[in-house]
Amino acid sequence: MNKYHFVIGVDEVGRGPLLGDVVVCALIFDKEILSIKEDSLSTDLHTADSVGISHNHVLSALTDSKKLSEKKREALFSLIEQTASAHKVVKISASLIDQINILQATLLGMKQAVAGVMAQMLAQYPTATFSVMVDGNKLPVLFDLPNYQQITHEQAIVKGDGKHACISGASVIAKVTRDRDMVALSKLYPDYGIEQHKGYPTAAHIQAIEHYGILPMHRKSFAPIKQRVLDKKGEHTVNIW
Repeated sequence: MNKYHFVIGVDEVGRGPLLGDVVVCALIFDKEILSIKEDSLSTDLHTADSVGISHNHVLSALTDSKKLSEKKREALFSLIEQTASAHKVVKISASLIDQINILQATLLGMKQAVAGVMAQMLAQYPTATFSVMVDGNKLPVLFDLPNYQQITHEQAIVKGDGKHACISGASVIAKVTRDRDMVALSKLYPDYGIEQHKGYPTAAHIQAIEHYGILPMHRKSFAPIKQRVLDKKGEHTVNIW
């Protein structure tokens, strides 16, 4: 077993909103604080699909960010950043999402995040190898990364943000990062209530769009926004017959 083998957890936040970036994080925790859970399909930490944080560690309660309160996520954010061996956050803009679709945008963000976190570790440990554990059921295409030969295992884990500690950590970092961005955006556009709905298609958000219009960071390929764009074009169409 390579002494310098690192497990990378990858997760995204923001696939569903009508507004803003999709945010991806790739994260590595030191193997010394990781513990394979009893329900894991593998007893090898490099390939185990169910991994927690050691019981005596301050992050032992870490889990899927969606199961944590905002206050708890904020508290964990700093602890995760301090504890992680490396992490990389990537943001894919609404305009690029509109160009390539949300799935491809998410996979692109995952690829860039994995490349970034690998680069951080390879700068210190040039012979390091990596396992890449991704939340969900699809893996990003990684084979064209310059150091792809040093990836020894790739795995998509459905609901991995609640099963694998490295993915859970990435989930919290991505979620808090995106929420903070939404709060900052709400100060620029206070009428939209962005600090409340975080860009998701709530009734209040749809109502604000109807009343105040579409913002530059709205995803124009998403149905409610796309329809609004089409309706606006229709309003300016001149019937010459």
